[in-house]
Amino acid sequence: MTPSLFSNLKSLFEKKSRREAIEGYLLIAAGTSVILFFSIFVMLYAFYLSFFSWDFLTPMKFVGVENYVKVFEEIWDGICGGSPFRTQFFIGIKNVLFYTAIVVPTQTILAIILAVFANQKIKGISFYKVSYFLPSVTCSVIIALIFVWLFQKEGLINYFLSSMIPGFAPNWMRDVHYALWAIMLVAIWGTSGNLMISFLAALQALPQEVYEAASIDGAGRFKKFFYITLPLLKPMIGYSVVVGTIGCLQMFDLAYAMPGPGFSTTTVVQNIYNTCFAESKVGLACAKSFFLFAVIFAITYAMRRKFRYETT
Repeated sequence: MTPSLFSNLKSLFEKKSRREAIEGYLLIAAGTSVILFFSIFVMLYAFYLSFFSWDFLTPMKFVGVENYVKVFEEIWDGICGGSPFRTQFFIGIKNVLFYTAIVVPTQTILAIILAVFANQKIKGISFYKVSYFLPSVTCSVIIALIFVWLFQKEGLINYFLSSMIPGFAPNWMRDVHYALWAIMLVAIWGTSGNLMISFLAALQALPQEVYEAASIDGAGRFKKFFYITLPLLKPMIGYSVVVGTIGCLQMFDLAYAMPGPGFSTTTVVQNIYNTCFAESKVGLACAKSFFLFAVIFAITYAMRRKFRYETT
């Protein structure tokens, strides 16, 4: 009788677990379908289109790797100093690499500093946290349009700059030397708050016993920060750098809403957008997209290996 009872209970639990599994799959079916269609299927279809010549109107024509050859020819022409009108993709790569090299380390360092201040127990710290986090949840296009007005030659930013540096009042969005820098400042201001929350959570999760032991040994605040806090934050720093790099290499919204003169603010994604929807070269745009994917994958893979090696 006992074996029969155990077998009945086992059968009951198996049926219950099977029913729970079916219910779980049904609950995630809608979200999974959306992800499969709008990410996996779209990515595979874009890779398929990269081997065709298509302008949305005429039938698709198979061209093999011709689109990829055109991408590398455009890059090579840019390296050799070709006309900017024929090397916009190469100019976008240069701009976005420079943009990434400035924005990612600056926003990461600023986020760490803000998180350290936000971690202090002082009056009004909640308002401080909200005020720095608010730009990260505001529409980037709205922020860009506001800063276009602020960056005017007679705008508010130049008003304060000219009071500190007499005679310095550049026409930010009309000068090829300053347009991209203006976009960088907006990006740093808008993203540091989001990273600050991540670093704040990491700081509050650090073991306090280490700091107590350091205090007993006579370590000051700066020694604690450089010899305890920063080393313990390395995993979060690595995560922030990788995520920031991916976002910067795909930057589009700020460059589209804050255009500079000529090709001074052209980015890779912006050139892909123009190639597809302005020039109606869908296959070439898809080839450029997968070239950008390969660049992002290579850079992020190398960075992840580096940070993983340093943290082990």
